[in-house]
This record gives sequence, C-alpha cells and structure tokens, in this order.
Amino acid sequence: MVTGGSPGGPPPFRRVPYRPAGTAQQRPDARETAHMRTSRGTAAIRQAAVRRAAFVVALVAAVAATGATGAAPASAQGPGPAPTIAPSAIATSFTPGPATAGCTAFPFEVTHSAGSTAQAFEIRITLARRLCTPVGATAVVYAMPNYSTAWPQTFVERTAITLQEPGTYVVSFTKGCNPQQFDLLAGTTASITPQVISPTGIWHGPLLFPLDLSTSLQWRGCGPDPVIPEFPTPALALGFGALAAGGAVWWRRRHAAGSPA
Repeated sequence: MVTGGSPGGPPPFRRVPYRPAGTAQQRPDARETAHMRTSRGTAAIRQAAVRRAAFVVALVAAVAATGATGAAPASAQGPGPAPTIAPSAIATSFTPGPATAGCTAFPFEVTHSAGSTAQAFEIRITLARRLCTPVGATAVVYAMPNYSTAWPQTFVERTAITLQEPGTYVVSFTKGCNPQQFDLLAGTTASITPQVISPTGIWHGPLLFPLDLSTSLQWRGCGPDPVIPEFPTPALALGFGALAAGGAVWWRRRHAAGSPA
C-alpha cells in the first residue's frame, strides 16, 4: 500500500504487511516445481499402465478359457442338453483258441460263416492255427437311399480288426430301421471305404472272402416287404405268348417246305 507523497515532496513509502520472524513466505524454485510435477505424472502413468495390464490379463484368461472348452463362457452359454452320440452298429469280439505249433498263411486253416437274425447280421471267422503274417479287415456300414433303392450308398462308419492269433473272431452288425449295407472288406486303409459308392461309380474295396457273397448284406430296414407277383405280369405273359406263336409259325413253315409235293 502506497501512502503520503506530494508533488515536490519526499517520495512515497510502501507499507509492508507485518509477519512474525521466521514466517516469511517460501516459494519452491522452478526445478523443485518441475520435479514434483514430473513425479505426479509418472505415478499417474504407472497406475494407468497397471490398470491396462490387469485388464489385458483378464481378457486373455477369458479368451483362453473359451478356446479350451470350445464354447462360450457358462454365463453366456447357459444350461443346455448334453450332446448325444449315436451308438455304433458294429461290434467285434474274439475268443482265443488252443495254442498250436508253427504258423500258416491266410486263408489256409481258416473257416468262416455268415448268419442273420431279426436283430443282427454276423460273420464268424475261425483260425485253427496262428497266421504267420497278420491280416487286416474292415467292417463297414453304408447307408442306402431308401428301402427300395440300393444305390448310391453313403459311408456311415467302419471298424478295423486284425486276424492272427488262433481262435474265433465275430463281427456283428446291428439291424436298425435305416436301410443299410453291411460288408467285411480286406485291408484297413481309408481308401477302401470311399464316402459314396455305386456300381457305375466308385466301388469300395474287395471283400475279405470275395467268393462268398453271403458275407455282404443289404438290409431294407423298416420299410415294407417287396411285392412279388404270384403270376407273370401281362407284359411278360404277352412276350412269352408272342415267342410261342412265332415258334409255332416257324416250325410249320419248315415242315411244310420239307414235305413232298
């Protein structure tokens, strides 16, 4: 505060507020102020970095849990029915036989049979002696389009077996309502069971017993029984009638030409 003073008089004086000794205002210098600001900024940056790191860790853990289970988290997925697995139509079993000396080659000392019931189609293979070289076979099921149409067929499932030790091997195919074909093929490679087969297209591999077609079965499923006419159809009867009439005319002409005048 400036008081006193007049033109030509003594210079005015400035009144300074009273402060007790030792209480003079102290201001931080510029370097201390800059250091304090820098420290506060660094702490804020560190806190933000920690929050971001925690968020990233939580996100990665959630994604890893979802990828491991192959489904959405339980909170997002919610309860649902358990997945159902279709039962296999192929069953295999082996009953060991008595041990024998030496070994033989397939198909020597090997017998087989095939039989069918209302519930299953079975193929039984008996080895009287151990095979020197194991033989692989594949039981396969193909689906037919419907009970009245056999082709083309679509692959359903397969089961591989190995024949070597003496004993009885049984391959059983369960009969269901779906029209299917049951086969026992030679070999175990994937190439012997293509996805789609037909007589005019790709075939499956050879049968294990190629000369015995009873080891292969086409099952109609739950479709109606085929209608077999008791008598020949009119077209078939007409064909036989025309053939008989033509033969009679030919016989008469030949004998008439050969008879004396």
